[in-house]
Amino acid sequence: MRRKSVLLDLRDIKTPSHGFGQIAKNYARHFSQLHLEDLRFVFLLPEEYDEHISEDVECVPFTSDMKHNHRLLPKVDLWHSVNQFQRLQRLDKNTHFILTIHDLNFLREKNWIRQQKHKFVLNRMIQKTSAVTAISEFVAEEIRTHLKLRSTPLHMIHDAVERIDQKPQERPGFVSDNPFFFTIGQIRMKKNFHLLLDVMKSFPNYKLYICGDDHFEAAKLIKSRIEKEKIDNVILTGKINDPERFWLYAHCEAFLFPSQGEGFGLPPIEAMQFGKAVFVAPFTSLPEVTGGHAIVWDNVQTETMVESIKKILPSFYDDHKRIETMKEYAFSFGYEQHIQKYVELYRKVLNDER
Repeated sequence: MRRKSVLLDLRDIKTPSHGFGQIAKNYARHFSQLHLEDLRFVFLLPEEYDEHISEDVECVPFTSDMKHNHRLLPKVDLWHSVNQFQRLQRLDKNTHFILTIHDLNFLREKNWIRQQKHKFVLNRMIQKTSAVTAISEFVAEEIRTHLKLRSTPLHMIHDAVERIDQKPQERPGFVSDNPFFFTIGQIRMKKNFHLLLDVMKSFPNYKLYICGDDHFEAAKLIKSRIEKEKIDNVILTGKINDPERFWLYAHCEAFLFPSQGEGFGLPPIEAMQFGKAVFVAPFTSLPEVTGGHAIVWDNVQTETMVESIKKILPSFYDDHKRIETMKEYAFSFGYEQHIQKYVELYRKVLNDER
């Protein structure tokens, strides 16, 4: 029996500090460890990527010529674009296509005209797909509501979360001896990190470390407020490395995540792996994905967030059963289960009659 070829577009592996880069890195590791009699995997990688992956996987370096001449792309039985921004594909009558959609944040971030442009592009991609996957029920419902699936099957497969609680840690140089809160993500307006500035005025003995890419306009506004209002217990650190991130999860008093633009929301699950008190906004996918184990603010008004933290945090770590249950829940998002669901989907799509 001929092994059918499945291509995964992993070009985001070149940015491992970003969410899509993390996914690509973990997909490369986990899919390359599979030895299946019916499937073989092809990875589309950045041209400059030279790390050895596996002898069992065909690694194809992407070149600029491929962007303009799709016939230079590998010919495969199934092509999987692992996020909605990967619009490159070589399709013919014998090729199946799976598209994974992580979010429709443009519905909240863009004006009406740009929303229509995004919808048009996604709807064109969906017309060519054999299946669409969403990373949460929230995203799946937005797809049903705002895009044109027609007869295309939609599957919900939760994002995977790498287990990090036992990995090496490194204390960042910016950390003081104060107890601290932690949050992480690109410093964009949708993350609502600016709302935490007023919250921290009620916690003068605590520090808040906001970590992540800070070249966005939202970061400039936060820095300006910190300086103008003399909020000296909030620190924007910029990007941090993995050992520093793991250390901050392990040693923070609480993880605060007021975001309103999450298709899944990976950081709260990571914080749960360390048994931390996690406070999240009541928006998008966060109540669903945290599964009742996070403290969901009723709203993101300063008084509500402050009151919740002050009420719950002092006794949170006394409830050992709650913490262990939360950890078990966080570990349930492992890559092994996630990869197996995709393998099952690949087989289903490849075995379906056209």
